[in-house]
Amino acid sequence: MQGTQRIYLDNSAATAVDSRVLEAMEPYWNADFGNAGGLHTEGRIASETLANAHASLARSIDAHPDEIVFTSGGTESNNMAVLGAVRALLRDGTKAEEIHVITTAVEHSSITDCFHILERDGVSVTYLQVDEDGFVKKQELQDALRPETVLASFIYVNNEIGTIEHIKELTSLVHKQNSNHGVEYPLVHTDASQAPAWLHVNTQSLGVDLLTLDSQKLYGPKGVGCLYVRDKTLLEPIVYGGGQEFGLRPGTVPIPHVVGFAKALELVEEERDSYVLGIAAIRNRFIDRLAEEMPEAMINGPLGDERTAGNINVSFFDVDGDQLVIELDEKGIAASTASACDVTREGGSRVVQALGKYTDRKVGTVRFSMGRHTTQEEMDTVFTALKKTVTWLQNNAKA
Repeated sequence: MQGTQRIYLDNSAATAVDSRVLEAMEPYWNADFGNAGGLHTEGRIASETLANAHASLARSIDAHPDEIVFTSGGTESNNMAVLGAVRALLRDGTKAEEIHVITTAVEHSSITDCFHILERDGVSVTYLQVDEDGFVKKQELQDALRPETVLASFIYVNNEIGTIEHIKELTSLVHKQNSNHGVEYPLVHTDASQAPAWLHVNTQSLGVDLLTLDSQKLYGPKGVGCLYVRDKTLLEPIVYGGGQEFGLRPGTVPIPHVVGFAKALELVEEERDSYVLGIAAIRNRFIDRLAEEMPEAMINGPLGDERTAGNINVSFFDVDGDQLVIELDEKGIAASTASACDVTREGGSRVVQALGKYTDRKVGTVRFSMGRHTTQEEMDTVFTALKKTVTWLQNNAKA
């Protein structure tokens, strides 16, 4: 689509940084550039700025500033939550075989890989299956809970299929379990990286003990995120070498990044209501057209309010998903097949496979993740290109 503006529909992977966020960050590159650990004026300015960022993030998610631990992004936050919680118990003398943890089959790889590591090291792991829309089956969760359970981790908004999990209900179920490890357990963690751009995240309402956020998913800079931690004594650091971030995350905190992250979250909190319904209407029109004009298309994830407004995930038989994305890219449309962190996978999206709908035939999947500025005109253009491309690929497959 040379000569025309590209249509970017991979906002679940990364969003463009808001110009107002860039403006907020600018002074901290080379004017107020001090290290927050310094006792001099420059250090005090950095320290005050860091404290303000903690306070801003905390206000946005109804937490206390001391409960916000800045990290390099969602992946590190997820690792800190899962590995840190288990290592704290190991540190205090609990044996690996006395520990049980729970997660789901549709988590981001930065969660799934951590649970694989724990399993390798002797921890008992339950991987819950989900229904056809990607929701945890509550009875299966209830059946999985044991006195040895110390942690359960559920993704809040699925990064591939847009499912908004019933985190509050799952948390309540987990917290009712009596634990061999003390009244603090079991803990509940949620990866909420995909949530803030589309819905309000409130730690008190959700009831979780640990919660991950990622700046690049909400129009902030890459390379920064945070972990909400209700009780820091229940985590062991996974990186060592300093006392920053309450002793849980050593290393010089990048002041420009945390300022940008805090500003980005403030902005989506202020402006979310102004765009969510409009984007949801565009999504619904696209899905309706798929049903009418491409009846072979199969929507992955729930419809309506249980799906984030900006997510469309659709599969087709007799289509290679990677090839579909490449052909759309040639037409000026940026989409994806799955999580950007799973680009080396084989066999298609494991999240889509976990839905259990496509057991007899291979399918190709494409994810369109819209942003707050996506227009109806753009999505009409995308639909036309998708229809032509899928038809062409299917005809070639049959030839």
